Amino acid sequence: MIEDTFEARTVRLNAGDMVLYPSTTLHRVEPVTRGERLAVVGWVTSWVKDPAAREMLFDLDLSVNEVFERDGKSALFDRLAKTRSNLLRRWAEG
Repeated sequence: MIEDTFEARTVRLNAGDMVLYPSTTLHRVEPVTRGERLAVVGWVTSWVKDPAAREMLFDLDLSVNEVFERDGKSALFDRLAKTRSNLLRRWAEG
């Protein structure tokens, strides 16, 4: 069960699937009522520490992909991809 500011969401996964969520998210594990639960727990650290910068990069990445899917390689795609790369280099740590 993962809780955000709007609601609590039950997550049911197929074998081999995984869910990622920010470490600031409240969560809990419900009891197993059938079968068994096998879990691997880990942490991922972003090179971009600022959450607002990560969100901007994510939105820009979606836009770059959408432009490429719609138009293929174009001047607009190249500009957006270059901007995404430059912002990642500027904001990345490590």
